[in-house]
Amino acid sequence: MLTIIFTVTALLPIVLTSPLQPQARQSTASNPFTLIAIHSGNPSLQYQSINAANDSFYIGIPTSTYCPTFEGIECPPGNVTALIVDNESGGAALDVEVPGGQLLYVLPTGALSYTPAHSEGSSSNGTTTGFSFTNGTAAGGTLGEFSFSGLGSAGFLACPIAANATAYGPYQIFAAVLGITDADVPSGNLSSCQGIDTLGAAFDGGLAAWEYE
Repeated sequence: MLTIIFTVTALLPIVLTSPLQPQARQSTASNPFTLIAIHSGNPSLQYQSINAANDSFYIGIPTSTYCPTFEGIECPPGNVTALIVDNESGGAALDVEVPGGQLLYVLPTGALSYTPAHSEGSSSNGTTTGFSFTNGTAAGGTLGEFSFSGLGSAGFLACPIAANATAYGPYQIFAAVLGITDADVPSGNLSSCQGIDTLGAAFDGGLAAWEYE
């Protein structure tokens, strides 16, 4: 098993020196975008938003965010999930204001995940590189494509979060990594997962959230 020790600020496109003064994004980083699932023939997946909650990504579960009530802090909207990808390093992060940021990573099980806030210097057995975003690949150039090529991944999967989940989900998002098994997905049945394309729509609302929970 490959174990990677990472520092949150090493790959993060947005790093803050203080809660109110963000540094400039890396020049190779994408503009923020929201994620949309594509799977024709399944209305519970087609064009559904992919949301960050509980350190993972879901379809059918709302975005979960937090903002402190300290004096002088103006909280971002916090009602959508937006990402940034640095195509040069292959790193990706949530579009947050919290100092230290929140990185995306993929576990050996394939689960698409993100680091908790204030986790600089923490360790994980997740892979933090291999992400990419290509602008203008779909919908007449209005949508881009988000992908992950690490761990032998063959795309993304939407997996029901329980064995008795309905055809309408909710679903947890996994990368189809090499060696993924029934035991790695919430339902215990890999065949219940469905392949999806993951497209990105530009997010122009400034920072999307203080932090994601």
